[in-house]
Amino acid sequence: MIYIVHGENLSKSRALILNQQKKLMVRYRQEFNIQDTSPEDLVEKIRSLDIFGEPQFFVMNVSGTGRSNLENYINALTQTPSHVTIVILSEKKLPPTNIFLKNARALKAQVLENAPLPQGTSFDFVDAVMRKDRLSAYKFMKRELDKDKDPSELFSLLLYGLRSLAQVKFCSPSCSSMNSYVLSKQKGLCSRFDEKSIKNLFSFFCDLDFKAKTGEVHPEVMLTLAVEKVLNS
Repeated sequence: MIYIVHGENLSKSRALILNQQKKLMVRYRQEFNIQDTSPEDLVEKIRSLDIFGEPQFFVMNVSGTGRSNLENYINALTQTPSHVTIVILSEKKLPPTNIFLKNARALKAQVLENAPLPQGTSFDFVDAVMRKDRLSAYKFMKRELDKDKDPSELFSLLLYGLRSLAQVKFCSPSCSSMNSYVLSKQKGLCSRFDEKSIKNLFSFFCDLDFKAKTGEVHPEVMLTLAVEKVLNS
């Protein structure tokens, strides 16, 4: 079976490949770059036998080939035995004119295009948490984690958001130097928190940070606990 996996979200492409490998119960896969492999080498690979008698699973990275003449590779791929799996992987979205996509039907290949990563900034996540919008908070948290954002970094941004809120709630002199847009936004959030809850949140965040740094709490668990504490405050 031949798969063509392409798109901007490489981590999702890798997850798709791993999922297929697990479905087929193949323990090992071989990865190689098309630029380091001739059509003859490709034929030899797909016709070879595994020393343990297991089905062969190959991942051929075709990223960066551009307008190279790859016709001979198409001919080589048509010789893929039914028990062999080969994944044609591109780390970017392939255009409709790409030779592999154009020949997908002839190769009987299944095309899997992953969706691009959602755009936006980490402050979307912070804003959603601080306005206690549970659905958006977890939606944006997942988006940031899918972009390989460090949970500890997101926790720090939450702490920054809490600090900005406290500055306005307690009428700190530092408010005078705060950006007018940020100041207006924080004033809108103040009604959702009383002074006692803000103090409790600072104490809770400090305790979580200590536990994470001492290994008592995993960073992702720390982030979820922090989010829940704000949402329920």
